Amino acid sequence: MRKIFLVVTLVMTACLSCTKDGADLLDPTASRGISDVFGNATNSDKFLMDIYRQILPVLPRTDFAGSRWRHNYLLDVGTENGSSNIQGNLPVRDYNAGSLTPSSTGLFSYSDWRDGYVAIRACYLFLAHIDEVPLDPQFNYDETTRKIRKAEAKWLLAFNYAELAKEFGGLPLVKKVVDPLDDVAVARSSFDETISYVVQLCDEAAVDLPPVYTDNELGRATRGAALALKARMLLYAASPLWNDSSSPADSPFGGKYDAGKWLKAAQAAQAVMNLNAYQLHQDIATLFNTRTNSEIIYARMQEPMAYFSATNVPYRLYNGTGAYALGGANQVTYNMVKEYEVLKNGVAYSVDDPASGHNLQDPYKNRDPRFYRDCIYNGAQILGKAAEFGDVAAGVAKTPAHNMLPSIYNTYVFNVKFCDLTLNVTWNARSPSAGTRTNQNYPYLRYAEVLLNYAEAMNEVYGPEGTGPGLTRTALDALNEVRTRAKYPAGKPEYMGLSGGMPPVASGLGKDEFRRKLRHERRVEFCFEEHWFWDLRRWKLTPDLDIKAQIPVWVSPTTVQYQIKTIDNRYFDPKMYRMPIPQVEIQANPKLVQNPDW
Repeated sequence: MRKIFLVVTLVMTACLSCTKDGADLLDPTASRGISDVFGNATNSDKFLMDIYRQILPVLPRTDFAGSRWRHNYLLDVGTENGSSNIQGNLPVRDYNAGSLTPSSTGLFSYSDWRDGYVAIRACYLFLAHIDEVPLDPQFNYDETTRKIRKAEAKWLLAFNYAELAKEFGGLPLVKKVVDPLDDVAVARSSFDETISYVVQLCDEAAVDLPPVYTDNELGRATRGAALALKARMLLYAASPLWNDSSSPADSPFGGKYDAGKWLKAAQAAQAVMNLNAYQLHQDIATLFNTRTNSEIIYARMQEPMAYFSATNVPYRLYNGTGAYALGGANQVTYNMVKEYEVLKNGVAYSVDDPASGHNLQDPYKNRDPRFYRDCIYNGAQILGKAAEFGDVAAGVAKTPAHNMLPSIYNTYVFNVKFCDLTLNVTWNARSPSAGTRTNQNYPYLRYAEVLLNYAEAMNEVYGPEGTGPGLTRTALDALNEVRTRAKYPAGKPEYMGLSGGMPPVASGLGKDEFRRKLRHERRVEFCFEEHWFWDLRRWKLTPDLDIKAQIPVWVSPTTVQYQIKTIDNRYFDPKMYRMPIPQVEIQANPKLVQNPDW
C-alpha cells in the first residue's frame, strides 16, 4: 500500500504540473508545492477541475467520456450488445475470449483502480487544504463558495468510490491524506460499509451543492447529482450480486442480506423526483446533442467536436473514398437489434412474434424509435443518401460501391447514439479535426435512469402497481414514463417518415413478468451507455455467448438478402461478476484480498 500511495503522489504531481494553461502547480523540485496550489482561489479551483477531468481519463485521440476500452470503444462491446473487429482493440478481445487475468495491464479494471485512487487522494488533499485558501471578492470566492467547493470534492470522492465499488466490491476506505512513508496497508471494508460511506458522502455533499449552475460552470456536481448517485448505489446494494439470501454474510464480496434495501433504493430515487428539477427530454433525436437539457443530471462537459461522430459513423458515408477501417468503432450485434421491438397498429411485438409481421428480408421496418437514433444499418437514410452495407455475392458487380464496407465490419449495424448525423466531417491525417462540430456531452446520470431505478426497486417491494408512504408513483407508472417518451421525431430522414411511438406496458403483470419487462427496457433505453455490462452482473445473469449478426449480402446490383450468422463465441465465468484487483496492488498490500476465483 505504501507503493500505491507513492505512485499516487507522483501521478497526481504529474497531472497537476501539466494544467491547461501550463501552470506548474505541484513541481516536486520546487519549494512552493501545496502552498502555491492553495495560496489563491484560482489555483485551488484548477486543482478541483483536474479531479473532475480524471472521472475518466481523456487520452490522446479518445476525447469522449465512457470510452473505457481506451480506443473509442464503449463498454457494451464487452457484452452481447456490441462487437468490434478493429485490429487495435486487443483489450476487449482478451476480455471476450476469457484471457483476462489480474495481471492484465491493458484492460479497464487495471487503470480504473489506479486512476480511482489517484482521484481519491486528490480529493482528500483538496479537503485538507481548502480552508487555507484566502477569501477573494474579485474571484467571487467567499465562505459560501468554499462550502460549495468542499461539497464538490465530497461528491467526487463518492463518485470515484462508487465506480470502484460496482466494479470490485468492498474497498480499502482511505479517509484522509496518507503520508507515503507511513505503514498504510489497509484491508478491504465490506461492501455494505463501502456503500454506507458513499451514501454518507452524497448526503453531506447534497446539503451544500446548488441545484443548478450558470452556463459557464456547467459540469460541476449539483444537489441532484449527489442524490441520483446515492439512489444508483443503493439500487446496486439491493441487487442480487451484492444482496444474496444464499450468501448473507457481510464481506467485501457482498453485503448482509436485507430485503429492506430495495425500499431504501426506492426512497432515494423518490428524493431525486421530489427536487422537481428534472423531466424527460421529449425529443429523443436531440437528447445527446444539446449542451444541456432538462433530463441531464450530470454530464461530462466537453468542447464541441466532430471526433466521436467521425469514429462511430462509417467514414465512407461521409466521403466516398478513404480507408475502410475509419469509423464504425462500435458495432451492434443482432442479439441487441432483436431487442428493439416492432410496432404494428400501435402494439409493440418481439421480432420473434408471428403477429408482428416482421420480415427477415426487410428487417429494419417499423422498429422502436430508439433503434433509428441508436443505429445505422443497411438502407438507413443519412447525409442525403441510403447507406449500403454488406457483402457482395460472387460474380455480382455492385455499383455504386462508395458506401460498401468490407467484412472487417462484421455486424453491419453501427451504434451512433451520441453522434450528430448532420455533421460535415473530413479527416485530417490521423484525426478528424476539420469540418463542423457538435455538442457531445456524455451523460453519467440522467433522469430516465432515476425513473427506471425507482421502477425496479418499487417492483421488488410493492409489485408493479403498488405504492407506499411518500412514494408517488407505481413501478409501472415510472417505467411507462420512460417507455412512452420514445416517439418518432418529425422531419428527420433517419426516422424513415414514421409517426407515433412506443405504447405503454399493460397493467396486470406479476412481479416476475414486470421484472423481465423492466430489464428489457433498461437494455434498450441505456444501450451503449455503460449500464448493461454492470446490470448483467448485479442481477447475476449469464450473458449470451453466441454472438450473431444479420449480414446483408448483395445478390444483384439492386437486391440484398439477409443471413443471420454466428460471428463470435465468447467466454464467461461467474468470477467475472466482479473484476480482478490488479495483481501489483495485491503484491504491494498484504492485507488486500483478491476477489473470488481470480
